[in-house]
This record gives sequence, structure tokens and C-alpha cells, in this order.
Amino acid sequence: MELLAQARLTFFGMTPNSPELWVKIIVTFILGLGVMFAFTKAPIRARRMIVFSFTFASGLFYILLWLWPVAVAREPGTLPNNAVEGVAFWLDDAVPRIADVAQILTAFLLGLGIMSLLTVHTQRIRRKAQDWKYSVLLMVSLVTMVGFGYVDWIQKKFQDPQGKLLEMANWGPVQYGQDLLFDGAYQQMEAAMFSMIAFFILSAAYRAFRVRSVESTVLMASALILMLSLMGALDFIWTTGINNLVAQTHNPFLDNFKISEVAGWVKSTLQTPSIRAIEFGVGLGAVAMGLRIWLGLERGGVSA
Repeated sequence: MELLAQARLTFFGMTPNSPELWVKIIVTFILGLGVMFAFTKAPIRARRMIVFSFTFASGLFYILLWLWPVAVAREPGTLPNNAVEGVAFWLDDAVPRIADVAQILTAFLLGLGIMSLLTVHTQRIRRKAQDWKYSVLLMVSLVTMVGFGYVDWIQKKFQDPQGKLLEMANWGPVQYGQDLLFDGAYQQMEAAMFSMIAFFILSAAYRAFRVRSVESTVLMASALILMLSLMGALDFIWTTGINNLVAQTHNPFLDNFKISEVAGWVKSTLQTPSIRAIEFGVGLGAVAMGLRIWLGLERGGVSA
């Protein structure tokens, strides 16, 4: 832990954008690529053991972090009174160091994903496979978006300490290009894609709501009530009619037949407990899968 603490002070605590920091980042990046290359060349049995060891150690740390007694009201420089407090202090001190390591691993995983993406589409372009032009468009879009976004981040992070570039009046070509690519192109195409998906969802809902059994009838009735409650004009007309009926009959029980009240009852009495039951089942499945991965029982992808 002292070694990790020293690394945090000498590496992560360096002046941002300094030459020494860039040299250490480049050296670390090269060493990381070397470790990854050596890992790919290792025998399958050795790879399994390495993956299992790191997975078990990482999982054990977070399990202890959640299950071990927490050090309450710990003051700086306080020494542990017993072994239990010693482990609690060690876990508390290890969290920021492990977080730094996790961020580095996440960056390497992101780089590995980009490398895999470029490899696959480069091979498609080289072989002139079907729709290879879309691979060219993908790679050009990837490089262009990363370039504009990175340069924009560098300028705002290190070259604009006063935050002038946050205002559109002070934008340059990089900021206009980043805004055009992200806000003007990417987000608009994403909105158009989800708009088209909505019609597929509507088509699937129509097929699911066909009255063929008791379950489908309950599903259709519940969905119809919830959809009607979201229609403001219809809800207003129905609520006004119920209010007039209550005023005429002096029976406040009729207020329960308002669409908003019925929809609220469906949500609180039927929908919420069902969602909780599903989430509980999903949680149990996630725990089971996590235990299998942690204990090395899940072999999928380990020998790749």
C-alpha cells in the first residue's frame, strides 16, 4: 500500500500537461501494451490462472469493503486498536488507489475496444467486403469526432483557465466543429433513430395487446388506462364529468373513478410491486453470475 501511495503522489499528483507527466504516460502506455501482448502470447492455462487470480483478488477487496466493519469517525494519524480496525483502515486507505487502477484499466479496455473496431473494419475495407463503404464512413467519423472532441477538451482544460470558451461568442473553429458534429449531427441522428424505433415498439405493442387470453386482456386494460391518463384533454373531460356527477349525487366515492386515480392505483398496486419482484429476481441472477465469475466457475471468454 505504501508503494501505491508513493505512486499516487509522484505520478497522479504531477502538474497537468507537464512534459514529465506526458513522458510517464507514454512510457506507462507502452509498458501496458507490452503486458497485454505478453498476455496474449501466454499459454491458455496460464491465462486462465492470471485472469482468475486478478478477478478473485478484485472481487475479494470489494466484498471486504462492503462486509467488513467500517472505521467510524477516524481521525488523521489514528492508529488501529486491533486487527479488525487495522483491516478497516487498510481498506479505507486502499479505495482511492484501487479507483486509480480501475480508471487506468477502463482506459485500456476502451483502447482495446477501439483497436478491435479498427481491426475489423480495416479488414472489411481491405477485402472490399459487402458494404465496405460504411466501414470507411465509420472510421472517418470516429477519427473526426475524437479529434475535434480531444482538441476542444485540451483547449478548455489547459488553455482557457478563465472559462471564456464556455460562451459561444468566444468559440473558435474547433468548438464550432465539435458542436456541429455532436449537437448538430450525432444527437439529431440519434433522435431520428429512436423516433423510428418508436413505430416498431408500437407495432409490437399492438401484437401483444390482442385479446387472446386472460393475461393479454389484463395487459391491454392496464395499458389502455395508463395511456388514457396521459392524454390531457381526455383526462380533463373525464375529470370534469366525474366532478359534476359528485356534485349532483353528493357521493365522494365517485372520485375514485377518475382516470388519474385509477391509473395511480394501477401504478402503486400492480406496477410497482411487479417491477420490484422483477428487480429482485434480476438481482439474485446478478449475484449468482457475480459469484460464478469471482470463483472462476464461469469459463466464457477466459480462454479467448
